[in-house]
Amino acid sequence: MGVHKSFSTKLTIRILTVISILFILTLLCVSITSGILLSREASRSANNALQASINDIEESISSIEIITQNYGNIAAEKLRDSCFTKIVTAKMVKNNKYIYGSTIAFVVSDTNGTGKYSPYSYQDADGNIHQHQLEDNYDYWKSEWYLEPLTTGKATWSEPYFDEGGGECLMSTYSYPLKDMNGNINAIITADIPLDWIKNKTDKVHPYEHSFATMLSKSGYFLSTNKEALDSNFTVLEMCEKMGNPKVTEMINNMLAGKTGKAIFSDNGKSYFAVYGPFKNGWSMSITSEHEDVLSDMHKMHLMLIIIGIIGLIIMIVICNHMIRHITQPLTEFSVSAMNMAKGNFNAQLPEIKSEDEMRRMHDSLSYMQKSINTYISELKATSSANERMESELNIARNIQLGMLPKDFPNSELCRIHAMLIPAKEVGGDLYDFNINKDYLYLTVGDVSGKGVPASLVMAIILSALRFFYSLDFSMKRIIEVVNSNVAHNNDTGMFCTMFLARINLKTKKMEYCNAGHNPIIIIPADPQEKPYYHKAKSNLALGLIEDFTYEEEYMELAPGTRLILYTDGVTEAETRKKLLLGEERLLELISTDEFRQLNPEGMVNAIYAAVKNFTNNIEANDDITLLVVEL
Repeated sequence: MGVHKSFSTKLTIRILTVISILFILTLLCVSITSGILLSREASRSANNALQASINDIEESISSIEIITQNYGNIAAEKLRDSCFTKIVTAKMVKNNKYIYGSTIAFVVSDTNGTGKYSPYSYQDADGNIHQHQLEDNYDYWKSEWYLEPLTTGKATWSEPYFDEGGGECLMSTYSYPLKDMNGNINAIITADIPLDWIKNKTDKVHPYEHSFATMLSKSGYFLSTNKEALDSNFTVLEMCEKMGNPKVTEMINNMLAGKTGKAIFSDNGKSYFAVYGPFKNGWSMSITSEHEDVLSDMHKMHLMLIIIGIIGLIIMIVICNHMIRHITQPLTEFSVSAMNMAKGNFNAQLPEIKSEDEMRRMHDSLSYMQKSINTYISELKATSSANERMESELNIARNIQLGMLPKDFPNSELCRIHAMLIPAKEVGGDLYDFNINKDYLYLTVGDVSGKGVPASLVMAIILSALRFFYSLDFSMKRIIEVVNSNVAHNNDTGMFCTMFLARINLKTKKMEYCNAGHNPIIIIPADPQEKPYYHKAKSNLALGLIEDFTYEEEYMELAPGTRLILYTDGVTEAETRKKLLLGEERLLELISTDEFRQLNPEGMVNAIYAAVKNFTNNIEANDDITLLVVEL
C-alpha cells in the first residue's frame, strides 16, 4: 500500500512550496531591481565624480586664462621695455601654483625668426624662478601655440607636446594674443601647465576600486605624461579604430564632439561602463569603471538571501507540522498578509479576527507593527537625508577651509618653513599664513574663539584681509588695527581672535611684530649653547573686541639660524582624560632637548604633534591644533 500523507503534512508541503516559489520570484525581482538601481547609482556616482573633477580642473584652467589675460593686457602697454616683460612672465609663474612657465613671444619679422626679445620664465621644483631667451633654444615661431593664436587672433590651448628648449617637460600651453590699438598682433603671451599636474588630478578620481579617468585634448591626444605616446603621433581615435571596438570608438567620437553621455562596452572578457563630458576649452574627460566593482555587493546579498531563505524554510517545516493541526485558516490568512509585508507592502490588509485569544493579539501586534514600521521608515528617510546633506556640506567646507592655507612651504637659504593645522571638528577657527614679498617674510598664526562653522567664517575673513595687506607695505600695527576694526564692526556675536603677526627682513633678520592677545612664541637661538625660551611680547587686546583699540608693535634682531615656533592654545591646552594639561613647561622641555634641536622645521612640527597625541593618549582633541616653524 502507498504511504498516505497527513493533511498537515500536505498543507505544510503546499505552504512551503508556495513560500519557496515566492522567495525565488522575490529573489529574481530583487536581483533585477537591485541590478538596475546599482547601475543607476553607479552612473550617478561616476557622473558626480566626473562633474566634480571637471569643475575642479575647469576652475584652475579659468584662473590661468584670467591671469594670463590680465598680465597680457598689462604687458601690452610696455612691450618695448624688455625688463618689464621679463618681470611680467616671472610674476605670472611666481603668483600662480598651476603655471609652470610663461613667455611673451614677439611676432617675428621674417620666416627665419628675426624678431624681438622673447623672455621665458619657469619655476623649478624648489620654487626658484629661472629665465632665458626663448629664441635662443628653438624656433618657437613654428610651434602650434604660437601659430594658431597668430592666425586666428584668438586665445587658444595647444595640443600636448614636449617643450624641448623651453620648459623641458610635457605640457599644454594657453596662448593669448597681444594687440595694439589698431588690432595688430605684436606678441603672444603664454601660460604653460605641466601634464603631470593633470595626471595627478585624474589619478585621484576613483568612484570605484578599478575606476580610472582619461583626459583628451580637442584633437584627440591623451593629456598624459607619456612622452612615447606623444612621439608616436597617434590620436586616441586612431588607436581605438585599430582595437576594433566600435562602442569605444563611438564614445571617443562623442567626446571629441564635445558631448556628454554614457557608454557600455566589453574588452578582454570584462564589462565596463564609462561617463564622459567636455571642458569649455575643447578638452574632454571620461571615467571608466568595471561593472564587477558595482555588482560584487549584489552577489553577496543574493547569497545571503539564499542562505537565509533555506534556513527559514527548514524552520517553517517544523513549525507548520506542529501548528497547522490546531490552527489552519486564520494562520493561512496571516501568512498571506505576512508575505505581502515581506515584499514591502507594510499597509497589507490583515484578516479579521473576532475571537479574543492569541489570534486577536497577533492581529493587533501586526497592525501595531505596520504603523510603527511606516512611522519609523518615514522618520528614518527624513533623518538620513538631513544627516547626509549636513555631512556633505561640512566636508566641503572643511576642504575649502584647508585649501585656503598655503601648502608650498619655502625651503631655501633665506628661510625654511613648515606648518600644520588639525581642526577639532569638521571645520575650525585656527589659521596660519606666510607670504614672501620681495625681501620680507610675513608670518601669521591666529585662533578665533569658539569652533565649527562660525569660527571658520571669521577665520576666512581675517585670512583674506591679511593677504590683501601683505603687498601694501603697512606696518604690523596698522594691519592689526584695520583688521580689528573690520572684525569688531557689527560683531553682535561677541566672537574675537587672538593673533601673532610678524614681518621679517630676510636679509637683515630684523623682525617687526605685534601680538594681539596670542600665546607667546618660542625662540630657539642659533647658538646651541643658548636655551629656547618663550618670548613675552607686549600685551594687546584680541581682535574684534573694541573697534578703535590702539595696538603696539615691537622689533627685535634675530641671528641667522634662529628658529621660531608659533602655535595656538590647542597645543598647550591639550588634555588627558583626567583633565591634565600639557602646559607650556612640558612643551618647552621637549623643544629644549638636543634631539629636537637637530630636526628641520617639518620634523619639529611632526615631533610636537606626536608629543601632543602621545600625552593625550590619542583621545579626540577638544580644540584646533596649529603649528608653524620658521628657520632663518
